[in-house]
Amino acid sequence: MKKILIILSLILFFFFFTIKSLPAQGKVEFGFHYGSWSIDILRSMIEEEIGNALETDLKDKFLEDIQAEHPLLEEESYSQEVSFDSGGSNFGFEVRWYPGGYDGSFSLGLSIEKTTMRVSLPEISSSLELSDGSTFQATANGDFLLKPLSFHLHLRWDIKPSWKVRPYLTFGFGIATGTALENAEYSFSYSGDLDIAGEELEHFEGGESKTIKELKDDLEAEGEEFFLPGLLPFIQLNFGIKGELAENFYVLIDAGIWDGLLVRGGLAYRF
Repeated sequence: MKKILIILSLILFFFFFTIKSLPAQGKVEFGFHYGSWSIDILRSMIEEEIGNALETDLKDKFLEDIQAEHPLLEEESYSQEVSFDSGGSNFGFEVRWYPGGYDGSFSLGLSIEKTTMRVSLPEISSSLELSDGSTFQATANGDFLLKPLSFHLHLRWDIKPSWKVRPYLTFGFGIATGTALENAEYSFSYSGDLDIAGEELEHFEGGESKTIKELKDDLEAEGEEFFLPGLLPFIQLNFGIKGELAENFYVLIDAGIWDGLLVRGGLAYRF
């Protein structure tokens, strides 16, 4: 909590110091927004990369459990298929300063954001062929959930600000403390059947659910290193449309990069 207060204080100091030096005719705008987050646009690439990364770990986990009951069984071949999904949400409040006043194009903004980011492997289908001709068929799934509270500074340019409906471009950055990473949750489970000729199917299952902090503590207790960054950075680059519903009252819709893909809408009022 102390880190968050220090970061917020620095951002507020920078923001209000900048405002103090800007022309007096400037306008302040307050807004609220809500949207949907995902990285599904990279689905095919992510499925391939995650599949390659998980292949050895899953196979070793299956063999470990099987060999605990059948120590003479060895791997003959292994194959798997991975499906990927992601989703989440974002909402936040922001204040913007338009130094050029009502017809100004450029604005400087500060926002507080809460983003939910979920990355899932809803189904991993695995087939393990063993040295005696038996087979092990299994399905697994995994989930990673991150809910950072972050603080952002962003620059925006309204294109043709005199229009009632005009496009805009926003670029910014933000940070969340390492606590967001520590509290992130991951879970994993699997279920499978071992088919040995002449015997009944033998069922195996397992899994775990932990926070990243718990995982870090467990690995370090075993003498392994686990690096956890102290800050989680965000990069923002989005394009949107802004329409004036009434005098000084606006509706906004935009889409772009937010450590993934973010599509959102919002309302704003300018004083």
